Amino acid sequence: MVGDFKNITVVGLGMIGGSVVKALKTKGYGGQIFGLDQNVESIEEAFRNGFIDNSTSDQKEIIEKSDLIILATPIGHFPKLLKSIKEDLKEQCIVTDVGSVKASVHQIAESILEPSQVFIGGHPMIGSEKSGFKASKGHLFENAYYFLTGVKKESNAMLALKEVVELMGAKVCIVGPEEHDRIVARTSHIPHLSAALLVNLIGIDQDALMDYVGGGFRDTTRIASGNPDMWTDIFIDNKKEVLDAVDVFMQQLEQFKKNLMAENKAQIVYNLNKAKVTREMIPKHLMDSIEQEYALFIDVQDRPGMIASVAGLMAENRINIKDIEILHARETVPGVLKVGFYSNTERSHAKQVLEDSEFGSKHTIQNGSEMQ
Repeated sequence: MVGDFKNITVVGLGMIGGSVVKALKTKGYGGQIFGLDQNVESIEEAFRNGFIDNSTSDQKEIIEKSDLIILATPIGHFPKLLKSIKEDLKEQCIVTDVGSVKASVHQIAESILEPSQVFIGGHPMIGSEKSGFKASKGHLFENAYYFLTGVKKESNAMLALKEVVELMGAKVCIVGPEEHDRIVARTSHIPHLSAALLVNLIGIDQDALMDYVGGGFRDTTRIASGNPDMWTDIFIDNKKEVLDAVDVFMQQLEQFKKNLMAENKAQIVYNLNKAKVTREMIPKHLMDSIEQEYALFIDVQDRPGMIASVAGLMAENRINIKDIEILHARETVPGVLKVGFYSNTERSHAKQVLEDSEFGSKHTIQNGSEMQ
């Protein structure tokens, strides 16, 4: 039994929670999987298709026999939810979540749960513009980074949960809650805020500027199309780290302003060159190293021969691949496999070839330039 968990319960069968139950079932987890959701239709659909083992939503009965509980609801629901399950948790049961902020979640859990009840924070670095159980996928976590926070790396609870996460295909990163929030504030939250502010900058004079927006602007601001309500919650939940990063960002902007007013060319060149060098030092597996203008994102399962199949189709049709990579941080891109080409013509030809093959009926294929 994976992690010695005989019964796993997922609370919230939306896109992520639904993907958890699908991944566990399809990857060979041998215990029982239960699902809880306010939407009865989601429970019925998951049960009908064999992804969960309960057809009802009797929370008390399900929680009492759960060895692992995964909270896949918005963070705002956690206080009420934890209070409702606290008295029914069995000894040794582990509670975890899938939220994108960790310090505040740990504070909530510690204020409600008993000291003997174990909470481990979780954050899979995946996402989608779609929502609901119908948007869930059994291979959503494959090769994606998955943060775990809150208890020692070598503790039995952490090792057990790590085993479950790895079964789903994810790559586990164990850090402290505060370190996690600092990482995501500067690598995810501030970039999203910056993209939103850049879009609003042209909105000040929208009619005059909109027709001149180019590919660089679209690529830089693509993530600004994220769900506003969700991102508002993220900013507030991670307020401390976001504000710290905003202060640093504002200091850099103010320094640039002073250098520009003084026409301090040497300092401007120094800072731009420093950014260029740092950007080029980022390992390729930690960034979108292929330019999106001529890239395809393919939502495929990570199985032996998948990359070879794609490359083989390209070779058969004499289409030259510029680069190919598996994406690990996928909160803002719709696919596991990213394939780059030298021109729009080659990219369009490749998309047509893939859609006409077995990939067309089984997988989503999207242009990088379509993600605006």
